[in-house]
Amino acid sequence: MAFIEKQPLISIITPVYNGADYLDELILSVLQQDYPHIEHIIIDDGSNDNGATVAILQKYPHLRWWSRENKGQYATLNEGLAAAQGDVVSIICADDKYASPSVLSSVIAFWQAHPDCGCIYGDTLHMNDKSELLELDPTLRKPPYPAWFIRYWLLIPHCSLFIAKPLIANNHIVFDLAFQYAGDWDWIIRLSQATKFAYLNQPLSVYREHIVQTSQRVGQKKLGLENHRILKRYKASYPLYWLLIYQHRLLKSVWILREKGFITLCVAVKKWLRHRQ
Repeated sequence: MAFIEKQPLISIITPVYNGADYLDELILSVLQQDYPHIEHIIIDDGSNDNGATVAILQKYPHLRWWSRENKGQYATLNEGLAAAQGDVVSIICADDKYASPSVLSSVIAFWQAHPDCGCIYGDTLHMNDKSELLELDPTLRKPPYPAWFIRYWLLIPHCSLFIAKPLIANNHIVFDLAFQYAGDWDWIIRLSQATKFAYLNQPLSVYREHIVQTSQRVGQKKLGLENHRILKRYKASYPLYWLLIYQHRLLKSVWILREKGFITLCVAVKKWLRHRQ
């Protein structure tokens, strides 16, 4: 990539909807970066929180932000991609944050050592609603991930993925608005088909986990249906898909039983079964 010979502009894209609770934390994690060439685009996707989100955005004059009617997360992300002026794109949601002040400088330095790559990804930490770090699942497959594996399991969240903007523009790799829930996975699969991914062995972002309410189970069902559409679209093997899922469930069950005990295992199994309903 030609841009690695200089210090490229990084476009950070953040969609936000009623995001006042955590938006300051994200913006500060960007401001604290030791890399100087950044534009932070935040699109308010029709928040209806009595102006709380807009009030936070108005506090930061360096931001490129605007508000408009609600269009949904993937339409908002496509709008951000079209507006981005940088050589590198990073998408991070309003309730997540970067893992350290050196994330962006580390990504660019790594890219200079791997100029043949169009995308770079790293590790993702997890936190709760109180911004406390959570224990990572030790039974998940560890990166780097081969290209075939990306078609079966989304273990690269976009908050830990950095993309060369020419790759997106030249191949028109935007989010498919036919998806409501699984568009991230579809988008990352198409990126992996268009370029080489490189793994940077360090945490790049912190993803916030929220408690799943009963009303969100409908979303879980729709996500499952969209996942199957993706498997069909990319001619992935259904038996292998389910084998990978149940292999992980078995490994995790053994780990939970050994480390946490039988009661905790029962709770986990109940949660898995509920998500299948």
